[in-house]
Amino acid sequence: MSAPTFFLKVLLAGAVASAPLFSAAATSAVQPVKPAGEPQIVGKAPRILEVTFWSETLQREKKFSVVQPQKPAADAGKNPVLFLLHGRGRNHHSLLDAPKSAAFLQSAPFFVVLPDGEDGWYINSPVAPADRYNDYLEEVIRLAESCLPISREPQRRAITGWSMGGYGAVRFAETHAGQFAAVVGIIGLLDFPRAADLPEGQNYKVPVKRFGEDPAVWAAFNPIGDVSRLKGTPVLVITGREAFDRVMNTNFYTRAKAAGVECSFLQLKGAHTLDTVTEALPDVLQFVQSAFDAPGSTPSAKVH
Repeated sequence: MSAPTFFLKVLLAGAVASAPLFSAAATSAVQPVKPAGEPQIVGKAPRILEVTFWSETLQREKKFSVVQPQKPAADAGKNPVLFLLHGRGRNHHSLLDAPKSAAFLQSAPFFVVLPDGEDGWYINSPVAPADRYNDYLEEVIRLAESCLPISREPQRRAITGWSMGGYGAVRFAETHAGQFAAVVGIIGLLDFPRAADLPEGQNYKVPVKRFGEDPAVWAAFNPIGDVSRLKGTPVLVITGREAFDRVMNTNFYTRAKAAGVECSFLQLKGAHTLDTVTEALPDVLQFVQSAFDAPGSTPSAKVH
């Protein structure tokens, strides 16, 4: 389906009946997209779109990518969606630029939305008030729900990400508890920010321009502290045997199980690299699809 045809069908379909979860009233007021009042959607490859819009949150033009399923549901409100957040130093099309990972995403039987989170860690920074990347992610979700034929129901929405994006996906799911059918962290920093007192090779320097220098503030942003908020939501934690995030993810998984969270743990061969992310994608897609197929049940996941 070409981009113009797709966009026309979206416009003709109109909004789904249910109210959007991430409404402007719930956070900050969001004005109409500038300058034309609607996002610009361009086809980049078969079933891959790029959406350009004016972000009122960040006050600049932003983009996100979309991968359409081969056979979307005829009812616009029935299409499930996975939001996939990129890692530090990457962007919304990093996985789409590599043929292998792009092919995996194009095989997904649901929509995949890939926001451009810059170096924002998907949080509202405690030391840079203008850097409201949590609010920005809410804005992207609202916009995706308004211009794509995707469901607005929590049981048809999932979130994942890798590295910085794994951190962002898990923390966002915690601060929006009960609003996702599944949550997956891929080589995410899930016991972070924190003091560098983990075993050698298992630490990561805290970006103080994003989190500040106060360890007490770091603790408030560490996903491990709010893991209990994920109770009732299936979670998959993926790490690599040689990855520097391995101990952080083990810590998070241990805390999640102790808190009664439905959490699975998958350890792949590999390090904290994009290759490991690519190898994880089939497991991620299977886990998410299982959650969409059987809401309220624990999705299947390999445990290595």
